[in-house]
Amino acid sequence: MLKKLFILISFLVAGSAYAQEFPSELWHDGKIVLLEGDTLSGQVKYSQETDIVEFSRDNLKTGIALSAKKVLYFEIFDRTINRYREFYALPYAVSGDYETPLMFEVIEAGRPMTLLCREKIEYKVVSNPYAMAGTYSRLELDFTYYFLKEDGKIQRYFGSKKDLIHMLRDRNSEIKKYMKANRIRPDRRRDIVRVVAYYNSLFENKEDKKDK
Repeated sequence: MLKKLFILISFLVAGSAYAQEFPSELWHDGKIVLLEGDTLSGQVKYSQETDIVEFSRDNLKTGIALSAKKVLYFEIFDRTINRYREFYALPYAVSGDYETPLMFEVIEAGRPMTLLCREKIEYKVVSNPYAMAGTYSRLELDFTYYFLKEDGKIQRYFGSKKDLIHMLRDRNSEIKKYMKANRIRPDRRRDIVRVVAYYNSLFENKEDKKDK
């Protein structure tokens, strides 16, 4: 009886994972600002995997598809997390020196550094003590982070302590002390945001003095 219960729980857990809806699969209230300057307000659906944003005014699951080359930025109200999200089409060199517009979400905006993000849906292996095999695969959101400098250059972040310190190397000693004091995990989203916000705060007094 107990074995049957474990098997049932295993199926329920796996089934709920497959039933999950991701933000990029849904229509959201939002607006799109085109490169030419026009603004489209209505229902917005996006995909950072294809760099396509769709627009519809009739709440139907069909819309006008726009590539990142035609979009300046767009914003949505994401009901899955109850907040607004902003995305910008920015030039990025995917391979070599050739740059093409990709859609980046702004996670932490500031000067001189802004934290960006791209997401994709992929299968990940998850441990499950109730599953007969001990593990199962499910679809999850995977995030890749990028640092945008004031000169417009975008660098991919690979999630290590060494890489994070290198990205913010002009404040090397302060960043190291902050990370140690706050037990920062360089692969955790909220901690990356905290470090970038702290890094930008180191320049605030300098900017204030300039203004005076």
